[in-house]
Amino acid sequence: MVEESLKFFHEQRYELLSYVVMPNHVHILLVLHPDWPLEKVLHTLKRRTAGMINEALDTEGQFWQHDYFDRLIRDGDHLRNVIRYIRRNPAKACLREGEYTLWESELAKTV
Repeated sequence: MVEESLKFFHEQRYELLSYVVMPNHVHILLVLHPDWPLEKVLHTLKRRTAGMINEALDTEGQFWQHDYFDRLIRDGDHLRNVIRYIRRNPAKACLREGEYTLWESELAKTV
């Protein structure tokens, strides 16, 4: 459901470069479109996914934490490091295939 929502807003509100959906968190690398500030993008993603997940689990209430951690990419080296970090995150968490979802754009795959 998280992956579906990320892809739903791709090319509308942002350009996805890379993401990994883990059992208890998500890492997303994206380029924002000028009309969509990060706060608004994350608010709508969290609202959409929380609604879908709560409905599937037959629960209600808060699903995501209110806050988030964001980072501004400084240069090409930093971009490559962030892509590698996202790519390696499941292995660092000792997750096996099927316990996470990793997606990379063509640009990210070249790193």
